[in-house]
Amino acid sequence: MSEKAVLLIDGYTLTTQELYNLSFGGVELQLSADAIERVKKGREVVDKIVESGEVVYGINTGFGLFSNVTVRPDQLEELQVNLIRSHSSGVGEPLNMARTRMLLALRINVLAKGHSGISLLNIEKMIKAFNASCLSCVPQKGTVGASGDLAPLSHLALGLIGEGKMWNPKTEELGDAADILKENGLSPIVLTAKEGLAMINGTQLIASLGAESIERSSNVAKCADVACALTLEVLCGTVRAYHPLIHKVRPHVGQQFVAHRIRTLLQPSNPSELFNSHRYIGKVQDAYSLRCAPQVHGIANDTVEFVRGLMTTELNSATDNPMVFTAEQVKNEVPFGFDLPIGDEGKEAAAGRASPPSVDQASSLDKPADASDVTDLEAAKKEIASLRQTVYQQTAKKNWGFFKKNSDLQLETGHGVIMSGGNFHGEYPAKALDYLAIGVHELAAISERRIERLVNPSLSALPAFLVQDGGFNSGFMIAHCTAAALVSENKVLTHPSSVDSISTSAAKEDHVSMGGFATRKCLEVVDHVETVVAIELLAACQALEFHRPLKTTAGLEKVYELVRSEVKPWDKDRMMSPDIEAVKRMVKDGRIWAAVESFVDVE
Repeated sequence: MSEKAVLLIDGYTLTTQELYNLSFGGVELQLSADAIERVKKGREVVDKIVESGEVVYGINTGFGLFSNVTVRPDQLEELQVNLIRSHSSGVGEPLNMARTRMLLALRINVLAKGHSGISLLNIEKMIKAFNASCLSCVPQKGTVGASGDLAPLSHLALGLIGEGKMWNPKTEELGDAADILKENGLSPIVLTAKEGLAMINGTQLIASLGAESIERSSNVAKCADVACALTLEVLCGTVRAYHPLIHKVRPHVGQQFVAHRIRTLLQPSNPSELFNSHRYIGKVQDAYSLRCAPQVHGIANDTVEFVRGLMTTELNSATDNPMVFTAEQVKNEVPFGFDLPIGDEGKEAAAGRASPPSVDQASSLDKPADASDVTDLEAAKKEIASLRQTVYQQTAKKNWGFFKKNSDLQLETGHGVIMSGGNFHGEYPAKALDYLAIGVHELAAISERRIERLVNPSLSALPAFLVQDGGFNSGFMIAHCTAAALVSENKVLTHPSSVDSISTSAAKEDHVSMGGFATRKCLEVVDHVETVVAIELLAACQALEFHRPLKTTAGLEKVYELVRSEVKPWDKDRMMSPDIEAVKRMVKDGRIWAAVESFVDVE
């Protein structure tokens, strides 16, 4: 048995391609030396705070609306387990093993940055589970994309602590997590302070499925160019509209790439037998679906690359809350948020000895916090200062409030810094994936128009629905309907989910990204695009049959041969679904592009 490849995880350099490749298995993870040191130092910050007894959100408090509740030291481990159990509230079909593998790998990569406070022991247990393909059962639905993907990541963590369900790597069926871990020589994760929160707070469901959408979109965009080239050829079109001069004067990167791909596949300097049989005599210009492919396909390509760049940043970002920083990392930084007093007044407030608020300060509690009744800037500053001082004094009496904010200043005692922020909010990947869905959908929209031209005899001069004995045979009639149906579904699916928000957690989390839905429906859009492009390839290959014995270019003949290796010509009606699925697999697994890749740079 050959050794598995190893991917070094450092929290900074993971790509969408690497993450997608992990979904197929056969690769093991290993932490880099730098990541190991960062994880150790981040955990030391948490341990020191636990030892000091200071009250810090996520370590010894409740969560969300319950962030004001202090938890006793003897309850800290149970607190983290309770968090995982209660937040495991997802519903719907579980992620398959491939997608769960991506989710776990990405969570490990984020933890490797050292800003989550997880122990090295437990991140190593996560890596062992990944390497053994012991993958938790993760329902797809239940995340609103802020505070991160709490429900799916909780299910991911639940299996790793030996509860809930887990995929059996031998049978690929679900079983009890505790039993599957034991059968594979693994021990459950035992959570200590902050570790439960560290495992579930982030955008990794959105981002991991987003990485798959990006890579599949990139691939199908290239396949759409191939399909367009073959359709242009069998419809006796011209590559005149793909001339470099046209695209240099509107120099969008994607547009130029597409024009180059299609032009070189059709080899204008060495035309095919098929083109030489008609030489575009008597025609002026082709329909938009043929002539404008560089402009339409081009923006899809540029969209993919834009989203890839944004998502690469997201894959390598710390999206936890609260965030852990070592003293060394922040020694030159100024604490932010509420600037608590550090002098005698601050010490008195910490000890609960602050003077009672003045009449003016006390009355300010009844005023709106936006100082909207102040007519000049200086008065506004004084009122805000007064409000802050009152808040400090009032919360000092409750203990938790002062010390929670005091966690921003732990450098004073030699600890690191733990700060609450909003890096878990999924708006970035949610917006990007909504954009990707819109961009890649257009490949199917224009492909369906080309299919129409292939099957409509008034537009193609080919037999109706690409079959002999029309009427007795229906040929590609309903295959075109399938493409049209998927394109119409995409018109609904491309409505941006990230324009929606709904308040949750008793209005503590009052704006959310809906990124979980954005990433799931983006995958569905991509899947539809792959199917429509597969139907176009099928139809174009069938159209080529009516031009035989004439041949197309060498590259496109390779595509024809690949399709015909699994799908025979359509001589008479038969069940078409298997043919569509066969060519869709060729699109999805990269075989279509691989068949022509070596021809693309040949002028």
